[in-house]
Amino acid sequence: MLSLPVEIKITPPQIVSEAPAHIHCCEGEAVVLECVVSGQPPPAVTWSQNGQNLSASERLSFDECEAGTHRLHIRGVSVSDAGLYCCVAKNVAGTAQSASELTVGRAIYFLIQVTAGDPAILEYTVTGTPELKTKWFKDGKPLPASKKYRISFKNNVAQLKFYAAEMQDSGEYTFEISNDVGISSCTTNNDFLPQNAGCLSYSWQLFPFNAI
Repeated sequence: MLSLPVEIKITPPQIVSEAPAHIHCCEGEAVVLECVVSGQPPPAVTWSQNGQNLSASERLSFDECEAGTHRLHIRGVSVSDAGLYCCVAKNVAGTAQSASELTVGRAIYFLIQVTAGDPAILEYTVTGTPELKTKWFKDGKPLPASKKYRISFKNNVAQLKFYAAEMQDSGEYTFEISNDVGISSCTTNNDFLPQNAGCLSYSWQLFPFNAI
């Protein structure tokens, strides 16, 4: 009985799909980097940050799914997580890799005091291309049009101006900015006090925006 030789096809790794070249997030958020690879035999995939190989931990985990999809999950992002992330695929025929730059915004806290009945303004300066789109939300719902305030976005400055803030205006305000390649947001917790309290105060945390 004759046995025929079996031809084993070997192909070097290829990056079929990769994470964006630039990713921006804020402290405390979760980030997922995804890379789809091909090759025969199936490549082994490793991840690194600034040239240092990464291993699983309480905040880092790795997924390997069907069709060569590999993911790196980062939970509770901190400023120290910023840097250049590389996905490296390797088999006996060669090596392929992709890279993504992660930037992390640090929260800045402000405390503003406003006399009851006076205007109150939330204002953010943003940059990015292509064209940016802005949205405002109150308590998780889109902020409706109202004669009580004005929403504007001009020369990269987004503004929500209350003509005369009232107690019912208290709540959680979220500003969201996006374009075709990214989205970022920050949330303001506003507490408007009654007029007979003498003044109203509110505070918010501002994250740097970087919609590239």
